[in-house]
Amino acid sequence: MSEQNAEETGGDYQDTPSLPAITSQQSELMKQASQDFEKKNYAACVSNMSKLASQRSTDPKVVHNKGVAEFYNSQMKNKDDFQKSLQNVCRMMSSDVNDTLEDVDQAVIFYNQAVLLYHLRQYKAALNIMDKIAPVLEHLEENLSKKSILLMVELYLSTYQPEKAMNRVSYFEKTYCNKSNQAQGGSEKGNNSDKPDPNLDSLRNKISVYKTRCLLMLKSLKNSKKELKSLPASHQPLSGLYLKCYQDYLSGYYKRTLKTLSLSPQTSAVNDRGDCISVMYNNNLACLHFHLRKHHLGAFHLRKALQENENAIKDPKISDKDRPLYLMGMSRHYELLYNMGIQLLHCGQSQPAFDCLLQAVQVYQTNPRLWLRLAECCIQFNRENNEDDRKLEKRLEVIQNSVGMGIHRKLILGPGLKHNITSSGNSAIPAPTIEFASLCIRNALFLLPDDPLDKDPLPTSDQSDPSKVQVDQMMVPAPPGNPMRPLDVAYLRCSILCSAAYISLCLNDHLMALNHAKNLLRQTKISGAQRYLGNLYMAEALVVLDRISDAVNHLQPDLIKSDINILPPEEKVEKTDKEKDKEEPADEKGPLYQWNPKELSQAKGIMNYNLAAVYAIRGDFNKAHSHLSDVI
Repeated sequence: MSEQNAEETGGDYQDTPSLPAITSQQSELMKQASQDFEKKNYAACVSNMSKLASQRSTDPKVVHNKGVAEFYNSQMKNKDDFQKSLQNVCRMMSSDVNDTLEDVDQAVIFYNQAVLLYHLRQYKAALNIMDKIAPVLEHLEENLSKKSILLMVELYLSTYQPEKAMNRVSYFEKTYCNKSNQAQGGSEKGNNSDKPDPNLDSLRNKISVYKTRCLLMLKSLKNSKKELKSLPASHQPLSGLYLKCYQDYLSGYYKRTLKTLSLSPQTSAVNDRGDCISVMYNNNLACLHFHLRKHHLGAFHLRKALQENENAIKDPKISDKDRPLYLMGMSRHYELLYNMGIQLLHCGQSQPAFDCLLQAVQVYQTNPRLWLRLAECCIQFNRENNEDDRKLEKRLEVIQNSVGMGIHRKLILGPGLKHNITSSGNSAIPAPTIEFASLCIRNALFLLPDDPLDKDPLPTSDQSDPSKVQVDQMMVPAPPGNPMRPLDVAYLRCSILCSAAYISLCLNDHLMALNHAKNLLRQTKISGAQRYLGNLYMAEALVVLDRISDAVNHLQPDLIKSDINILPPEEKVEKTDKEKDKEEPADEKGPLYQWNPKELSQAKGIMNYNLAAVYAIRGDFNKAHSHLSDVI
């Protein structure tokens, strides 16, 4: 995006009672300055605007356009001076960007302020300003109106509001593209009163790119594929390439995406949007390798992306002081750290993963997924896997020795299995401990919306009132990614509750573990593995709380009906026969991280073992021996 310069033309000036009349000499200076600006001869434009400003120092439009020309003449580097110039113009017009837009002439000031905030990645603040311009879009000069709408689209996409962005795109297409089509049709019939827009094709392609981005963010893959096909390959080939990759990535065609991405140019150049091509390339490669279960290779590319990002920031040609406006938000350091932490967690490197995610959470502290990943780093650091505990000989290590013979034989028990649970003494100290994991889980639960299962149903008499019968469809923010839909929140809640129950057991908080496990088992989107673990955790808490009979009910092998899958049940979408025939087979999906038990028989064996232990505690040795025989 670039600063609006529509007010440079002398014809746009109108006399006001508080300002002196525009002389013919001043009008000529305005016209010459506007022509110089259009030709990108900014030095000459500044010279003419300085002469004009000396004669009309109280004219806010002159002061504004002089500031715009000086900013462009500095190659958009003097951001502070331009900011001060905008503030000075606001004072002259007795307006403020934090207030409502009272005069249409103030729109250009509001727009330029929003552009500054956009490039500084302060998207919500910029959007608040643009929302004040939205009601007067039809009254603005056409060039300013076009740029305002496109900036709104960018801001809506940057704040993950694709529905609103699509509305603005449709409005732009209807207002300007269709009008240009009508003008072109009139000129073909011999009516030369309306000249067709020479940039119509470029405008259409830009709108097509925006529509594709909106549809991809909405996960409307079928429509986005059609829109992407209509985009000419000659227009923004790099954008089209990455949009095609993103389309295939969301569709699950990771190997095909890998081949398409290999066509991307290998360069460290920075485009006009402030994105470093090599950073984008290596980050996207890492995401693909993540889904292909090549986590170490993904971590390798993320290290390259982090290095390329640091090289771009430290480039002496674009230092902080001399960096143009469009390069101010070029750093992707924390997004890359977030991805690196997830990748290292799947590599089994819990300590480095914890360090990366700990830095990322300072910026994305409203993301409940990130707090869960931090807790999982702590769990993995203290317990790499649960495969060893599955072996019976490990369980039997609690027996140290035996004395006596026959009915007088006694067993000498040891301390049992060592869980290697570390403690820092203070859960607030960031360290990969179970105590800190408990803090992370509490934060994750706090950031989730209220569990709909906890809400009391409305009385029957109120159900006729639509204002009282509402389904909570709020999107939960999860930066730096897309906001989570209600279905995603339901899946995440199950994962958080499962980890919370385990952490509470490790901290010997058995009552809290019981509450978390009970809440987990009543969730509707629970996976087979989570149901299996929920019953085990609940039984263990009940045994410690001396509720043996209740524990037995949760250890019945018949509770494991059909699967112990890690992945949640997928939503079934009805498809026509034609759609099934045209549908291409996506890459095979499966869990990104292996866990034990891997088979149903093994899971039932663990259930039988625990059930035998519970019966032994209760003194029912016959039943204990029966279930233990099933294990062996």
